[in-house]
Amino acid sequence: MRWLEVSVTTDGEPAEAIVDLFNRYGRGQAVLETPVDCFEYELPSAPLPPTVIVKTYLPLDASIEQSRRRLEEGLWHLGQIYPLPEPVFREMAEEDWAEAWKRQYHRLRVGRRTVIVPAWEDYAAGAGEVVIRLEPGMAFGTGLHPTTRLCLEAMERYVAAGAMVLDVGTGSGVLAIAAAKQGAQSVLALDADSAAVTVA
Repeated sequence: MRWLEVSVTTDGEPAEAIVDLFNRYGRGQAVLETPVDCFEYELPSAPLPPTVIVKTYLPLDASIEQSRRRLEEGLWHLGQIYPLPEPVFREMAEEDWAEAWKRQYHRLRVGRRTVIVPAWEDYAAGAGEVVIRLEPGMAFGTGLHPTTRLCLEAMERYVAAGAMVLDVGTGSGVLAIAAAKQGAQSVLALDADSAAVTVA
């Protein structure tokens, strides 16, 4: 499978609108990339970093022209509200995507005790930490998206031993794994994307 990567570099203000657009027309969830030294922005109530790269991926199949046109039209409309640079398009093989993604994915602390660690990084858990090791590949959901972070923070407060959790659109399974590690009695994780189901 070959993919078309679509990326827009912007500041934090329009990033959420771009993410919503990319989630609507891209495959899986949009990816938010930040420079490595911007992970201090993960502190509670901190704004998005001054520069973010929002990416999505389109399969290079029979529907590529229609999907690309919808994304370009959506970005044009957003650009009427807030100036945006032109999107960058890049073709890549699935293996290339996986390696490029790994270079951008780093350990991430969310909330008071949740730590998301790439499967290829060494990390010794501290007292009371909930450590989630991920290698999502083409299944999106690394904990960077604001919605995922908010859910993880809420789960620290509300998921208790014996809880029953439903994770719809599980992606990489990060929320389902967090729920299980926090003592949920049962976790049902669902996704319509076959890559996500395999990874989760």
